[in-house]
Amino acid sequence: MHFENNIKIIIALNTAWNLINFRSGLIKALVFHGYDVIAVAPKDAYSPQLAALGCRFVPIPIDNKGTHPGRDLLLFWRFVRLMRKERPDVFLGYTIKPNIYGSLAAYVSGVPVINNVAGLGTVFIKGGWLNWFVRALYRVALARSCKVFFQNEDDRHLFITDGLVDGALTDRLPGSGVDLKKFQPVPLPGRHQIRFLLIARMLWDKGVGEYIEAARLLKSRGLNAEVCLLGFLDVQNPAAISKSQMDEWVAEGVESWS
Repeated sequence: MHFENNIKIIIALNTAWNLINFRSGLIKALVFHGYDVIAVAPKDAYSPQLAALGCRFVPIPIDNKGTHPGRDLLLFWRFVRLMRKERPDVFLGYTIKPNIYGSLAAYVSGVPVINNVAGLGTVFIKGGWLNWFVRALYRVALARSCKVFFQNEDDRHLFITDGLVDGALTDRLPGSGVDLKKFQPVPLPGRHQIRFLLIARMLWDKGVGEYIEAARLLKSRGLNAEVCLLGFLDVQNPAAISKSQMDEWVAEGVESWS
């Protein structure tokens, strides 16, 4: 069954890869119920797959790791032009820059905003002037949101207690969700060795260092366990684990990585 309601929704993230891997279920559900969905993100190798979800893709350059005020101001203006051209009924923002600059552009264009703060990122962990600046931007950007969703109670509590968002506007989602038709559990193989697997971007902030220390502890105690890492090296991230570090861990025999 398909419904036609003529409501236009812009959903913006920092990569098309993110849209495909984490928001495709949401996009397909919205399209199924008759919403006109516009997916906004920088163009990458995953962009062509968005058409199969039934949405329209509008590429917009985002300097995800940069802090140059001129480029961020340009991003804000690009979002403003997008809002005025498309005239959406609602803006759904994910990840830091779409949540901040997309939300601000929506406000000045009279478009209602719903935000999803799925994580805080490196800037909240390291502190410093950038931490202060991003907090100030969040405080302004989220002030007039209709709803701000968080995916864990710690992040929600931090934003409320630090005055970054009105607690009455917030709610918590249990996570991004997993497509159980695509990822199905299988029986454990008949073997005596235990295998641990961490699936993540290879960033220090994801707890990879602690995972390796735990692997060393298991090895020192003689436990017959295989410790594996699965994920890509995000070399543009300041918290990225280097290829040389990964090779060193593999050579040490503490883990395997792919």
